[in-house]
Amino acid sequence: MIPKKAILDADIIAYKAACYLDIEGVDELECRLDQDIKNWTPKGVNEITLALSCSRRKNYRRAEWATYKKNRDSQSSPDSLGFCREYLIEAYTTLVEPRIEADDILGVYVSRGDYIGVTIDKDLKCIPGYHWNPNKDKDIRFISEEEADKAFYLQWMSGDSTDGIPGLWRIGPKTAIKFLDEWDIDTWEEKILELYEEDKYQPKSGKVDPLAMARCIRILRNGEYNFETKEITLWCPKVGYNENKES
Repeated sequence: MIPKKAILDADIIAYKAACYLDIEGVDELECRLDQDIKNWTPKGVNEITLALSCSRRKNYRRAEWATYKKNRDSQSSPDSLGFCREYLIEAYTTLVEPRIEADDILGVYVSRGDYIGVTIDKDLKCIPGYHWNPNKDKDIRFISEEEADKAFYLQWMSGDSTDGIPGLWRIGPKTAIKFLDEWDIDTWEEKILELYEEDKYQPKSGKVDPLAMARCIRILRNGEYNFETKEITLWCPKVGYNENKES
């Protein structure tokens, strides 16, 4: 049964509204934000929660890979972004957690199965559960665990240049999909780790740590973040590593 609750990526909502305000000088910003929230609420939903990211510099992924989203540190944010965030926090049920992103909050809630994740961010396709993209989807769609895992492993190989995650040298999404389709699903982790050991797939900047790449790519799922203790259970492959590292 499709959930009646939704969790929205408020980072995007706040940023787009702040950009609009800075350019257009709109006086009724609250009305715009309220309308955006309404537009991002799927039909049939009777309860919404907003998710906002922590400070980029406090993101736990920086401890795994120092250049994670480092390229964005020098970019200026819209002048009105702080005001937009404050309004959303005051006017709506909003979650902001130390060291994790809005994506992670969505990931945990959506993978529990009782919330619809609402975002236009393609990275959330690596989270199993119900999803809705207000810019593209007519109806709620469901991503299975196998589909979500495939998306995660694909990006583990190809990396994410936007976020400063190199991944494997010269392995883009098309090549990564080809590899996954050729391999047996039970061998995906082992095969990817083997590729990371091959010099020809290492970036020119130097050898990268496959575990750091995976942990930066991975969006947290149910059981990987404790909202009470604020502890993060970092992902580990089933082969090659004996235990999870807790942060």
